[in-house]
Amino acid sequence: MTDTANPLAPEPGKFRRALKAVSVFLQSLEYTSFDYTMDRIERLERQVARLTEELRQIRDSGPIDGRNGSAAALED
Repeated sequence: MTDTANPLAPEPGKFRRALKAVSVFLQSLEYTSFDYTMDRIERLERQVARLTEELRQIRDSGPIDGRNGSAAALED
């Protein structure tokens, strides 16, 4: 009876491999400076697209009211 292996016991090193896999996964989730730079560039590109669309809408709307031609008149 002492010769039989417990089928519920993990193989030697299995737990260590599982911890290593979790460690590698957690390291892949870390936010690097490259990730920050790419996120910042993406936000800036969205902002430029939004401003470009606003400018297009302003140009398509026709002439600005002559009574108040200041830049403040462009704001909603």
